[in-house]
Parts: sequence; structure tokens; C-alpha cells
Amino acid sequence: MIKKYDIHSHLGKTSSGEENTPTFLVEDLSKYGISKVGISCLSGISTREQNDLVYSAMKEYPDVIEGYAFINPKSPDAFDELDLCLGKYKMNGVKFHSWKHGYYPDNCSAIDPILDKIEKYGVHVQTHVGTSPISTPYVWAEIARRHTNVDFVFTHIGYYEFGYSCIEAVKNLPNVWVETSGQMEVGVLKRAIEVLGSNRVVFGLDWPYKITNIEIDKFYQLSLNDKDMENIFYKNAEYLWRIK
Repeated sequence: MIKKYDIHSHLGKTSSGEENTPTFLVEDLSKYGISKVGISCLSGISTREQNDLVYSAMKEYPDVIEGYAFINPKSPDAFDELDLCLGKYKMNGVKFHSWKHGYYPDNCSAIDPILDKIEKYGVHVQTHVGTSPISTPYVWAEIARRHTNVDFVFTHIGYYEFGYSCIEAVKNLPNVWVETSGQMEVGVLKRAIEVLGSNRVVFGLDWPYKITNIEIDKFYQLSLNDKDMENIFYKNAEYLWRIK
């Protein structure tokens, strides 16, 4: 059986108010053979509280949970929060969500200096792409082009609106990976693997918002070889998490 790591999920109340816990997350994913997961918290307003929730989960399940700092570049304490999460807390990635935080990435003066600081920590960046008009792949692709020493993960392969064009936007950017949760169009999944190679397509669930077994099973419908499946399900995550 192929090992499975989930590079993109969440903890905390959902937008509909449903509760979850680190134990529920870990036990639920283990039912489907997922032995490691990367999480950020998108629950609530304060990134301080959100990041502490993730840090607590990291401490509770240190061998399973990789935590990401949720950073709002508009916040006056964004740099301090980044240093706390990546320095003291030893989080293993940064999450940007311009749709939830309400900013245009190309018109946010803090983005570039924040990414310069992230580069020094050596962790990857995940950004939500696929919700127009302020979370499209095109703007983030230009930002990734300016920061070639930072690894980026574009979630959902651009979602429903931007699947094929997301692939085109990043095909010549070797520092950008695409993540698969919520992307249910077979043609987009196949095209991503064909154009980018399976070493730049990484598996994620977007738990608890997506249905776990469907997100897994869709890859078994694509007739992929073992190497491609291993890259997608865990090897790319190992690289992005810097697991030796």
C-alpha cells in the first residue's frame, strides 16, 4: 500500500460552526491510511488564536501533524507573528488566503518583504487560488516568479474556475506545486500531471471541507503508475516538508 500524506487540511470550527479536534482529525485520516497531515486554522478572526490552536495540535501529535502559520499580510503584527510561528513554534509552512483576509496580493506592499523573511526560514508557502477576483493563480504566479527561492503550493489547482489556466500559469515556474483537493475534473488532474510532471502535483484533502475517500479514490481512476502515485501521495510532501 502506498503511503499517504495530506499536505493541506485545517483545524478549528468550520464556516458552518461544526467543531473538530486534533484527535478527531488524526483518527479520521488514519482510517484512510493517511499517516501525516499539514494544517492551518482558518477559524475565527485572530491569527494569533488560530496559530496557537495549530501549535497546540502540533505538540499533541508531533509525529503526525505539521503546522502552518496563517499570516495576514495586512496585519501590523504580521512579521512578529511570522517570527513566532516559524521561529519559536517551528511551524513547517505558511498559509496565505487573500480571499478570507480581503486583499489583492499584487496591491499588498507587505507581501514581498514577508516572503523575503519566509525564504530565510526555508519553509514552503501555501496560497488559496481559485476564488475570483482576489485569489486567482495569475497574480500569485507573478509573485512566485519574483521569489524563486521560495517553494509555493497553489491549492485546488485553481479550483473550478481556473484549473487549466492555473497549470498554464505555473508550468514554467519550477518553484510552484499544485495541490489537488476539490479539483474533481479528470481532465485538469491529467493535464497537471502531463504538463508539470507528477513531481509537482501534491495530494491534499482540505479536511474537513472535502470528502476524504473521494479525494483519495479519484487518483485510482487515472491509471497512474506507481512512481506517479508515490510522488503525488507522499514524496512531494516529504520534499516540501524537508523530511529527509
